[in-house]
Amino acid sequence: MSKILVVQPHRMLQQAIVLSLFPEHEVQVTEAVPEFLAAKDFDAVIVDAASLQETTGLASQTMRAVQNWQVPMIWIEGSDPSQTPKREKLVLMKRPIAREALQSSLAECLGTSRGSKRNGMLSAQAQEPRGSSKGAADEKKDLVSSAAQDTEFIELVDVVEEGPGRKTRKKQQN
Repeated sequence: MSKILVVQPHRMLQQAIVLSLFPEHEVQVTEAVPEFLAAKDFDAVIVDAASLQETTGLASQTMRAVQNWQVPMIWIEGSDPSQTPKREKLVLMKRPIAREALQSSLAECLGTSRGSKRNGMLSAQAQEPRGSSKGAADEKKDLVSSAAQDTEFIELVDVVEEGPGRKTRKKQQN
């Protein structure tokens, strides 16, 4: 059983992530990025950068703290991909997050294998050696586009059509 830290400011999403990882992993939740994180405390960290950007924003101090961690990390990207940390042991995910995608990304982050579809991808730094060329960016784009094609979205819209209402009139008999 691995210990996972989830950085998520929204309580409902905290519960959803905890429930999706529950039996296999011990999950601890925090609403803000801790300044210091020892590698021995957790096996992996999940940071929902998109939610952090919406609520408090990602300060430069927060980004420095994240880049100094030695723990493998899943980074859920927000609208500004330029704020993605530059480090090793990083798995990137895009919203929306599916349960299987999260579990698969976590397995990849921890170094275990899973054979299911996912919308996460390894960062170019984790895939390529330090002396990589322009091909890494093209490969990253290919991974994003193929992952987006594999993802099946379910619309949660219920359309209710109502016909003309029935009007019953009782004629009074005189």
